[in-house]
Amino acid sequence: MAANSNNSGVLIVDKPENLTSFSVDFYIKKVLDCKKVGHAGTIDPFATGVLPVLINNATKFQDPLVDIPKSYEGSFKFGIFTDTLDICGKILKERDVSSGDIENVAKYLEKLKGEFFQKFPIFSAKKFKGVPYYKYARKNVLPMPENKGSVVNIYDFKIISVAVPFINFMCKVSKGTYVRAFVQDIMDKFDIPVHLFGLRRTSAGGFNISEAVSFKELEKGKDFILTKIMPVELIYRHLKEAKEARYNE
Repeated sequence: MAANSNNSGVLIVDKPENLTSFSVDFYIKKVLDCKKVGHAGTIDPFATGVLPVLINNATKFQDPLVDIPKSYEGSFKFGIFTDTLDICGKILKERDVSSGDIENVAKYLEKLKGEFFQKFPIFSAKKFKGVPYYKYARKNVLPMPENKGSVVNIYDFKIISVAVPFINFMCKVSKGTYVRAFVQDIMDKFDIPVHLFGLRRTSAGGFNISEAVSFKELEKGKDFILTKIMPVELIYRHLKEAKEARYNE
């Protein structure tokens, strides 16, 4: 389905690795020469997957779309712990980890469901006095702002496979959940060095990865992009379905 005449709608992009969510917005805004572009749920630069890009009038739905649960597939790698909790950071701790230790962590992760208190990663866009945490961290500002964390909801957490030194998983989580932050939880509970090795978002805002257009395809230009913009009416449908799903829980 194509967007309406003023090009308002939603474009589902499969964000590639090493590209920020905001740079995807900027590219689309430039190519379409439109007034407003935003996205529903930022993805870390090293991660890939579903990025709902909202165009013109659709930007007013940014907040309610972010409230819809998101799904991910990813992998934890054991033996190395980094300051960013993922592959991009500086190594803080390193040692061999046994297969038994990894199996114990897998059993713990499979039981994660429901409300869960989570601290914000220090390298995150979460703000303190208007300044993102990562800016404090990069400047080695000490003490760091108090990390009060937040309560998030884990709707599902499944282990796909355990292949030492990796645990491959899939999860469905609420707004505000940092998948990277599970690394800190593992460290706190098991004292086992681990980091998030890979992450792919498979759904966000009610949109699935099967609906996504690769960034490479976007390089075909404006005419192609216009054919891939979904109408605002589809957003209403997803918001209604999400509301009904909450009532049925």
